[in-house]
Amino acid sequence: MKIDYPNNLTLEELNKKFLWKYVGIHQLLDLVLNQKIFFSRLDSFEDGVEGLTGRGIILKAFTQGEPLTFENINPIFEPEKQRQIIEEDKLDREEYLKDLTLSQQTQFANCWFLGDREALAMWKLYSNRDGVALKFNARELTDTIIAAAKSYTNTDFEYLIFGSVEYKNIWPFDPFEKFNGKYNAMKKDKSYSHESEFRFVTVVPIDKKGTYNNFTLPIGDLSSYDLEIITNPFMRKWEIDNLKKLLKPYNLETKIIPSSMDVKPW
Repeated sequence: MKIDYPNNLTLEELNKKFLWKYVGIHQLLDLVLNQKIFFSRLDSFEDGVEGLTGRGIILKAFTQGEPLTFENINPIFEPEKQRQIIEEDKLDREEYLKDLTLSQQTQFANCWFLGDREALAMWKLYSNRDGVALKFNARELTDTIIAAAKSYTNTDFEYLIFGSVEYKNIWPFDPFEKFNGKYNAMKKDKSYSHESEFRFVTVVPIDKKGTYNNFTLPIGDLSSYDLEIITNPFMRKWEIDNLKKLLKPYNLETKIIPSSMDVKPW
């Protein structure tokens, strides 16, 4: 698998940064037991314009509302012009769906929070009182994932992209916004900017569109990482103690750290 990334964050800069994954207890156990990270296909995300190209966004803007018919088209146009406009509207809608499907069903993302400190919004969005935040050194984790991608043998997965997500005015449509067509999965609408997201993205060729539902890469034993497992700020002491006992056989109990956030208990 080939490796590529935007120039918005270098590997050297990642040495001083941290990648966080806010997860529930079952997601934590899955990572501990299986030692793999999970990539979700973009059409499974809640954001309806995930991975959409700049052209696709324009087509989406042009095809809002009900499809044009002879019943709802502006009668000011002559019949021949009406037919032409209706046909163009139909073709634009078909092209939009084609672009959307192609973009979303050929790309898979594994998402992290890039930051130096805990984020209460991330706790509330992606965890619960029994959950944790995995805090990795960004360079260490990235190097491991790059190595795993390079040694991956299924050639359907052509390359791995990684880097910070770029937040843009995607929807509602902004005619003055510019898009880099090379990294379509590395952008999101500004309404998601609070997620400060860092992504690893893998891509399959067009003829494999829809073939795979997800993708995984091995990252090895978590105990070997410079890792902190930070407990939810609302987790009680006896629950933390039980978590330590649960993870002791995997040499992870010393990596468990209570949250430093000062919150009122539930």
